[in-house]
Amino acid sequence: MGNNNSTFKRKNKKIVLDKNETMDLEVGKDLKYYLPNNYEDIDRIHMFHFFQRYIYQGNFSSPIEERLMQEKCKVLDIGCGPGTWLLDLANKYEKSLFHGLDNNSIFPNEIKPSNLNFMKADMFDGLPFPDNEFDFVHQGTMAFIIKADQWTFIISEMIRVTKPGGFVEIHEPYCISKGFGPILNKINEAHISSCLQRGVDMKLLPNLDKIIKSNPNTPITYKDEKFYILGPNGGKIGMVNQDIFIGFHDNDVAMENLSPVLGISKEEYKIMMTKDLIEELKYTSPEYSLIRFWAKKIN
Repeated sequence: MGNNNSTFKRKNKKIVLDKNETMDLEVGKDLKYYLPNNYEDIDRIHMFHFFQRYIYQGNFSSPIEERLMQEKCKVLDIGCGPGTWLLDLANKYEKSLFHGLDNNSIFPNEIKPSNLNFMKADMFDGLPFPDNEFDFVHQGTMAFIIKADQWTFIISEMIRVTKPGGFVEIHEPYCISKGFGPILNKINEAHISSCLQRGVDMKLLPNLDKIIKSNPNTPITYKDEKFYILGPNGGKIGMVNQDIFIGFHDNDVAMENLSPVLGISKEEYKIMMTKDLIEELKYTSPEYSLIRFWAKKIN
């Protein structure tokens, strides 16, 4: 896995969830990324993909698998990042064709399955595909980027390029704010506030089905939600997610954005994330969820 501007070295991590289940994580080294620009963000994206797959016991909720296995199904992933979701599917469903789109070319351009292609493009300019092109259009973990007034356009574009009888699916993590301790609650509120300053409203996520339903081509929308506990009281899967959560917040970009909102110094923020929060999570059971919305296009 690599691209013209960087190298990629494979390193395997195996996380044991229980005596019968493991998560095999194939993570990248030396890949350039944006915001911030280091390989650790790629690692987190890879890890979060396998975390989500384990929670759901699958990569999607739409009833598309039979078509993926038997036909030359065309699949599009919007905001594909390094292409982890697509690489996983393209290797499994060799008879189908997969396409990834992102405005940052951190996806592999050379070492990839022959049934997988990537394109650099900005989804906010509209999807560069004709109407009714894909059997399955997927988008995952873009809630931190899409502004409140952009969701309707993005979803309408996803539906536009989906064939009648095909499926659209959106997959996002959501913070329930149940069982939070005071430190995690402060971090969460600061994150919501920071997002709002950019026009991103995280509280819209549980209601994305209303936007999908509002399109006459997708009047029936399904919601598939899974819950889990962050931290040691959530078992081994909770500890995996704790590592992802701490990594997401313990970097220079998060520190620059959140420490002023919290009204603390960068040094205090570092201690809060790497010591105080970890200690708090030993005694609390904060609940989070993953939500998948999917719908079949009728016209």
